[in-house]
Amino acid sequence: MPNTAVTFAILGPTEVRGADGSAAALPPSVRALLARLALSCGRVVPVDGLTDALWGDEGDDLPADAANALQIRVSKLRRALAAAGFGADVLVTQAPGYRLAVSPDAVDAHVFERLLVRAREETAAGNAAAALSRLDEALGLWRGPALADAGRTTWATTESARLEELRLGAVEDRFELLLESGGHNEAVADIERLVARHPLRERLHRLLMLALYRGGRQAEALAAYQALRRGLAGELGIDPSPELQALAEAILRQQIPSPPREQPQAQARAQAQTQTQTQTQHSDRLPRRLTSVIGRRDDVATALERLAESQVVTLTGPGGMGKTTLAFEIARRVNETVNETVNATVNATVNEAPDESPADRVLLVRLAALEPGTDVADAFAAELGVLPDQGVTSADAVEEHLRDGRPLLVVDNCEHVVDEAAALVERLAAACPGLRVLATSREALAIPGEIQVAVGPLGVTDNDGPAVRLFVERARAVRPSFTLDDETARVVASICRRLDGMPLAIELAAARVKALSPADIEARLADRFSLLTAGPRTGEARHRTLRATLDWSHDLLPEAERRLLRRLAVFRGGWTPSAAEEVCAFDGVGRGEVLDLLFRLVDRSLVVPEPATGRFRLLVTVRDYAWARLEEAGEAGNCRDRHLAYCVRLAEEHGSRVRDLAVYTKLYDEHDNFRAAVDHAVDSGDLDSGFRLGCALVMFWNYGVRYEGTRALTALLETGGGSPTARARALQGIGLLHVYYPTPQSVAATEKSLAIFEETGDVRNAAISRLVMSWAGQYGGDAEHYRAMIERSRRELGDSDDGWWLGMTEYLEALLALRLGDFDDAVVRWRCALDLARTAGDRIIGSAILAHLGIALRESGRHEDALAVLREAVDEVRGRNSLHGLAFALVHTAHTRLDLDESDDVSALLAEAREVARRARNPRCQAWAAWGRARTARARGDAALAVRECRDALALLKEGEFPWARARLWSFLAGCAAAAGLPDEAGRARETAAALTE
Repeated sequence: MPNTAVTFAILGPTEVRGADGSAAALPPSVRALLARLALSCGRVVPVDGLTDALWGDEGDDLPADAANALQIRVSKLRRALAAAGFGADVLVTQAPGYRLAVSPDAVDAHVFERLLVRAREETAAGNAAAALSRLDEALGLWRGPALADAGRTTWATTESARLEELRLGAVEDRFELLLESGGHNEAVADIERLVARHPLRERLHRLLMLALYRGGRQAEALAAYQALRRGLAGELGIDPSPELQALAEAILRQQIPSPPREQPQAQARAQAQTQTQTQTQHSDRLPRRLTSVIGRRDDVATALERLAESQVVTLTGPGGMGKTTLAFEIARRVNETVNETVNATVNATVNEAPDESPADRVLLVRLAALEPGTDVADAFAAELGVLPDQGVTSADAVEEHLRDGRPLLVVDNCEHVVDEAAALVERLAAACPGLRVLATSREALAIPGEIQVAVGPLGVTDNDGPAVRLFVERARAVRPSFTLDDETARVVASICRRLDGMPLAIELAAARVKALSPADIEARLADRFSLLTAGPRTGEARHRTLRATLDWSHDLLPEAERRLLRRLAVFRGGWTPSAAEEVCAFDGVGRGEVLDLLFRLVDRSLVVPEPATGRFRLLVTVRDYAWARLEEAGEAGNCRDRHLAYCVRLAEEHGSRVRDLAVYTKLYDEHDNFRAAVDHAVDSGDLDSGFRLGCALVMFWNYGVRYEGTRALTALLETGGGSPTARARALQGIGLLHVYYPTPQSVAATEKSLAIFEETGDVRNAAISRLVMSWAGQYGGDAEHYRAMIERSRRELGDSDDGWWLGMTEYLEALLALRLGDFDDAVVRWRCALDLARTAGDRIIGSAILAHLGIALRESGRHEDALAVLREAVDEVRGRNSLHGLAFALVHTAHTRLDLDESDDVSALLAEAREVARRARNPRCQAWAAWGRARTARARGDAALAVRECRDALALLKEGEFPWARARLWSFLAGCAAAAGLPDEAGRARETAAALTE
């Protein structure tokens, strides 16, 4: 006889019952839909949850237009419900999905679970007859397998298995009561049938053993135990539990104990069982983890720590950074802890209190589909399954629902309703002391007591790291044969870096591995928004393409913030607030508004602040998106012009003071902006600004990225534009940037600049060009001629620039002395140059002078003094972004250590020097590093390796080194070649060394 109070039945074939309890006609196509809605009755089921229930969460059977297909089935279900006598208000459309507006008492599954809880409460209270009555009523609701006609989707099979497990547990509870009331003979046949169906279930075997023993069938009871023992050993390789072993022993000895029924413990267990049921009901909306969560262990731990400190924790970050994934993982961890605590409570004695969980239940509210302007409290109520009574507001009902216990409320995607969500969360936190809220939003809720946890990019370290692992796992999902070798790892790491370590972008890129190689994907990232469009069909629309994710964030911005965001895309490598004010304040954005708008964009996770430097930047993906918006708005040209003007002003204001370390650092921070500005000057034809910028930056480039200065000045000169003076200064700059490894082109450029300056009567710049030409004297040529040029420049420049040029003339005299092997004179001159440089405040050139002083001391036989000076040089130059100076100091420290037979950590020094020199594109220091490796190889007895390293060093040096040093290297090669059995090469090397010493 069916329960007439039940209207919707899913414990068997899905049914809808009329007022008389008879089943109404129900089309097969809507039964899974009704079952899914009935299990969540009173709560909104999101559209994606319904599509998962109907067509599966893998997407293989999903219709091309899933939303339309779902709407058709909803319409069919509404017609069937109307035919059964239900009103139009029973199936409600409510964002983000649909809600079956009925009480849980109208659904047999919910009635069954409630009756089961009550039966266990009666059992705990010692009311066996009442408990049996409840269990019989509960089991009487079943008409067959749960969700018998709801399909085989993941949702259906998971939920069916859960309900069947509850059913089996209820049957076992019933048998327990029968045995305790003397009904063992009545129960034994039914228990045997269940044991046959579940041959490894220990509780059933325990019941069977007890029933058989109490029926006088001791041997059969022991046989039942042996059958279980063999089954467990054969199937799982384990033994029965200690409790079952003890029962078998007691049956063997005929000493079956009567289990004590201590009332306090029984009540505690009943309460815990009730909590288990409550927890199951509340946590069923947490999405199952379908893919692994990579690289977020520390973030999970941090968020859990913050939840222990504060009622409200908000995960913030730009779209696509994985806030929702992280929030759900945190919720799962808490949920697991809740279950562990409940199970510990069930199994503990009264005096054994388990460790407390951070929450007693986990609740989920998803706001992504909520339209702006919708009542957030109504959405909370619908998501939580709270039906407000007549005259009670949704906010009041939600507050009452959360007031008791210690719930963790996960509120996902607040950014588009952030004001309303913040107000409600603040109210709930104040009214519900046990409540913890974990919110996700692209901007903070900004309420009292809130702690923000920024969700950042996944790391990439040396072709490895979480970002690379995420790419590989997602790539193998679409191409199982995908493998990561050394070359592929490098490309994948590059992809992940260029995508800012953004999980969504990495996953979208990995999906393209099905059709493209990693190299092809990397090559196409210049148009990343066209490439990264392969999101899962069942995902939210804003996460299916990279552009949709950024569109979502952009469309939430007020117009003034949109304007500033797109204009900030003109910067490369970041900017200061003053730079943003100077470049971006025009047409609708006032200079006084920029700072506030900038901070708002930071709050919305679209701009990344760097508090240590006071600068700001855009992720590359956000910048590319903003740049496209800038071009759409027709503002790109104006912005680039303003950016170029800003860079010119900055360079001319500070370029002459670059020897001040603070100024150098300021300009170094703008390195990428300067490059972009020069490129715009060349592309737009604004060559006057371009030459002004390039010439103002020559000394900055000389102290840092010389290759960048060469590239910029060459590009400007190749246009054929610029005034004669501007071109001459650019030519002079190219010569200066090559003084340590000159080329025929750089020498010609310096000579041409001198001719122009002499022709135009520019005495100062002519003197500087002569000094640049004199630098070549360190490698060869007429030393007296160079000394005469140096002396003339000394007179013409005098003590200008705080005596800095006087220091440079001493620098060049010292180089000549070092070249000629007059090391004692070189020491004196280097010390003089060092004093002048420090007086002028130039710590950068001072470190280079120290390194050269160390060489002079070493070559004069004062190795200990040399090592002390070189270590000082390394210490001074570290952290200053002067790659050339650092590489030079490192290699000569290493060689001096080798001279002193202190080789313990020389390999590490040489490795660092090699890497720094590679980054600086400094062939001279790369050569010295190779020479050092040759020396260590020879010391180990590996002459062949030493020969190869010497060859590399000589190929890098060419003519760009002191003659005595080149002679020494050739002589060292001769010895290595002879030891390696290469007599011909050894002979040629000896001849070359001899020629250099003549």
